[in-house]
Amino acid sequence: MEEPCFKILLFRKTTLYTIICLFFIMTELLMPAMAVAARRATLDNIVIGNTRDELISYFTVRNAFTEKINDALLKGVPASFSFFISIYQKRDAWLDKKIISMKISNTLKYNTLKQEFTLIRPWKSDKAFVTKSLEQAKIMMCDISNLAIAPLDALEKGEQYQIRIKAEMNRVTLPFYLHYLFFFISLWDFETDWYKINIIY
Repeated sequence: MEEPCFKILLFRKTTLYTIICLFFIMTELLMPAMAVAARRATLDNIVIGNTRDELISYFTVRNAFTEKINDALLKGVPASFSFFISIYQKRDAWLDKKIISMKISNTLKYNTLKQEFTLIRPWKSDKAFVTKSLEQAKIMMCDISNLAIAPLDALEKGEQYQIRIKAEMNRVTLPFYLHYLFFFISLWDFETDWYKINIIY
């Protein structure tokens, strides 16, 4: 009569051990996803203004860089961010009318021999910006300032418009010999939500 009890006790210990193991495995799997969700990339400090002739915008990307991206940059892998801006004319009886749609990009590269970062921003200047500081490079990579998004003569006085802005990190094509170093490169990817700002011109 004691033998079945022993088997039941053994079964319970094995089941408990299995549950504990599964708990730790699930924790290991979920923690990176929870960390990514907690530090999801966002847009901040969005400001819409104008000059005499153009509508301009300012905004900043938060939580764009992770330790994986920093490590990859220092190994010579470039990072490229794209920013999408659209302007719609709001209409009550019809679908909103798209007035402007544009895309700009920033690309950051590290020269391991010269130990310097090169930031390319074609929308800002024909000349690349070069710095020894990773922090300065990251700040400039994530900061969009004084970006002309529409000529004022494309807008109508008294009409309501909605400006939509989104940022994302472009996928990187790596040389074959680097694939084993960055097997989880898809974890780099980020894409913010669309941010919408309503204005009346």
